[in-house]
Amino acid sequence: MSIQKPRVVFPFVEAGFGHIMAEKSIADAFEKKYGEYFEVVRSDFFKESGSKPMLKYEKRLCEEVKMYNRFNLYGYMTIAAMNFFGVRISSWFVMSKLYKGLFKDSMKHMEELNPDCVVSTHWATNYYAERLKKKNGGKKPYTVMYGPDAHLNTMFRYPCDLDTISIPEGYERALRYFPRRFNKDNLKLVPTAIREEAFSVERDKTKLRAKLGLKDRFTVLLMEGGYGIGLTEKICNLIVEKDLPINLIAISGKNPELKKRLDDLKTKKGEKLDFYPFEFCQNILEYISASDLYLGKSGSGLLEPAFFHVPIVVTHSANTIEKLIAEHYVQVGDAIRIFDSLKCVDFIEEAMNGSEKFKKMQESTEKLQQFGGEGIADAIFDKLKDRYNIKLREEN
Repeated sequence: MSIQKPRVVFPFVEAGFGHIMAEKSIADAFEKKYGEYFEVVRSDFFKESGSKPMLKYEKRLCEEVKMYNRFNLYGYMTIAAMNFFGVRISSWFVMSKLYKGLFKDSMKHMEELNPDCVVSTHWATNYYAERLKKKNGGKKPYTVMYGPDAHLNTMFRYPCDLDTISIPEGYERALRYFPRRFNKDNLKLVPTAIREEAFSVERDKTKLRAKLGLKDRFTVLLMEGGYGIGLTEKICNLIVEKDLPINLIAISGKNPELKKRLDDLKTKKGEKLDFYPFEFCQNILEYISASDLYLGKSGSGLLEPAFFHVPIVVTHSANTIEKLIAEHYVQVGDAIRIFDSLKCVDFIEEAMNGSEKFKKMQESTEKLQQFGGEGIADAIFDKLKDRYNIKLREEN
């Protein structure tokens, strides 16, 4: 008779793509290393049940991200409002009162998933998991949150059994300013979650450019989040006008209108520039690794160029959360902030000519934090093994 394994649920939430990427990284690492001891369940939480309020809610999360990027003041005011009302009231309103039927349907679906542990990279699913009372004895599932940002913002400070964060200054700040919420037992400093495939991507730029069909020369990648909202089009126009002798890769994401305009712009380029506008591409990590300079908005997307030691120009921050993420990379030294398209192009020209500032940014990439989902998986298992009396085979 087989013994039923504890169910560890990884709920995916689309609110920008950083949350999904982090969830996949942790789920893949946990299943690979500890899958024989647990049943790993991946859940497209707000979509798979077909609930209209849940579908509407996740669509609202995506629209909010777009609004933050189009109107920065809105983003900063939203975060300020959450801070003002605090974690309990803000979570209650957003998760229970924003849409009729949302709380009821979400709790029903969380109950259907029947988790023994819920690992969230977005605060929404943690809220419901914390309220779930299991039928067998009334115990709620063990809850884990991974904060994908530089600091644990208001909604990530909602109660859960284990919080994890990968940025040292964010870890120290949480312990210092919220001692009644966090301690060294329920908050762990872990590596930064990144897709597992990143570790197998070629690092030799010459070889990678040959594989991708790019000329072996200075390469710039523009990618302003999953919705392509920012300075990308203005910067591309200026580079096309100057006809810089570089490879220019521009990612428009879920923004078909931008992709069409960039395609039209490609027809106007001169003889020196090689211009590659894409929507999404499956091998985006290869294009990042092949690049010399990355320009884009702040957010969890910055971790991938950082991982590949590609210097970063932050073109804007949509809210306080993104501002703090940018500050981390600026403090390390591998990033700078430039919020003006003309100045961005000026810096690209300086970088391609080997300026001292650019060289220092290249050198600073060696000082970054550790990366990989395995360390997060280990922190989760360390807590679950005692709860479920599990020992690794080599410990027997």
